[in-house]
Amino acid sequence: MLEKTITVSPEPFRISALFRELQDIAGEAVIPWHATGPELEKLGLMWVVVRYEVNLERQLIPGETLTLCTWASPVRHRLSQRNYLAYDRNGSCVLRGAGIWALADRKTRAMVDPEERHVEFRAETNGKEPPRPGTPKKLALQSRAAYTVTEEVLDMNGHMNNTRYFDLAQDLAGETFPVQELRQVRAVYSSEARLGDMLSVEWGQDGKEWYFTGEKNGETCFQISWQTI
Repeated sequence: MLEKTITVSPEPFRISALFRELQDIAGEAVIPWHATGPELEKLGLMWVVVRYEVNLERQLIPGETLTLCTWASPVRHRLSQRNYLAYDRNGSCVLRGAGIWALADRKTRAMVDPEERHVEFRAETNGKEPPRPGTPKKLALQSRAAYTVTEEVLDMNGHMNNTRYFDLAQDLAGETFPVQELRQVRAVYSSEARLGDMLSVEWGQDGKEWYFTGEKNGETCFQISWQTI
């Protein structure tokens, strides 16, 4: 298990900032495996995230310091769950979450088995694993917008970084969305969005629940749902 100290981003709080912390510690966790992004790129491989779920036990306080922990569960069917817990200075757990990650071939974009590609994968089971991420809760869609993928949102894999979808959704939700009251976030990434792709994004709200979905050429690209307290 890897631990690191993080600081909750100051106001205005961005959901993407929280998921960038999860992304960053995941990258640090694979350094001992020699499986970082640049190292995998030389092998024609890349890490991709397929699904996320994060549950907050209380509101995060802008500027507060947390201890973020992560570890990986064993690979099953070419997928592995990366687990996350975050504790405040009093030792209380304020965040429980998990991401489903996979190793993919950079050329074919297909998932591959780490063992078959001779990539070391260090997993552990300690009984603290959060539940497997669920699927976003669908709601009636009420609004629509078009979004074109620009170079600034791309990552080293040449597609829209997974954290950028939260920026897109939060911007569409507008300033009235009570982001500090966030309780749960779920995301599924089913088709990558690359430079110049135009996404048709639709979303809806029902009380304290929100749902966003984006399509590319009629194919679902992503789904995000979140709930507030």
